[in-house]
Amino acid sequence: MGLSITLTDSEVQDLVSLLKDREELKPLYDRLKKAETPTTPQKFKLGATSLARLKGVHPDLVKVVKRAIELTPIDFTVLEGLRTKERQQQLVAKGASKTMNSYHITGHAVDIAPLVDGKVTWDWKYYFPMAEAMRQAAKELNVRVKWGANWGYLNDSSHKLGQADLSKTFPDGPHFQVDR
Repeated sequence: MGLSITLTDSEVQDLVSLLKDREELKPLYDRLKKAETPTTPQKFKLGATSLARLKGVHPDLVKVVKRAIELTPIDFTVLEGLRTKERQQQLVAKGASKTMNSYHITGHAVDIAPLVDGKVTWDWKYYFPMAEAMRQAAKELNVRVKWGANWGYLNDSSHKLGQADLSKTFPDGPHFQVDR
C-alpha cells in the first residue's frame, strides 16, 4: 500500500535537503527531485479595486464575497457593487441590464468575474467554479445568495450550478444578490 500525503513547497524542500546527504536514502532523494513539487491550492485575495467596489454593498454579501475569494480555485474580481440610478440607466440603455429595479441600486448585488491570466473572461466554464465558491461561502455564513445565471438561490439543496439556464433571455453569470 502506498503512502499519500500533501506537503507544502517548503516542507518538500526541507525533506529533499535532509535526504540529500544520506547515501541509503539516495533513491528516495532522486525520486523526490524528479517528482513535480506538490503545491497547496493557491489562495487568492481581493485587490484594492475589488475592495473599493464593495463599498456600500450589504455587509452579508461582502462577507460572502470575501470568503469566496479564499475558497475559489480561480481568481476573480469585483466588477461592480453599489450603483447610482444614473449608472443603472446607462446600463439599461446599452442593454447590459434589463431593469431600473436593480438590486445594485440598493447595494444588495455584486457582479464578479473570473480572471484568467489576470484578465476578465466571459467564458462560461470559469463561472461555475467561481459560483461554487460563492455557494460554499454562502452556506458557511448562512446567507441566502441568488445567482444571476439561473436566478436560483445557491443555498437551496435543489440548486444545480451546472444547470444554469443559459438559454434564458438574460442569464447574468457575474451577478450575485441577497434579498432586500
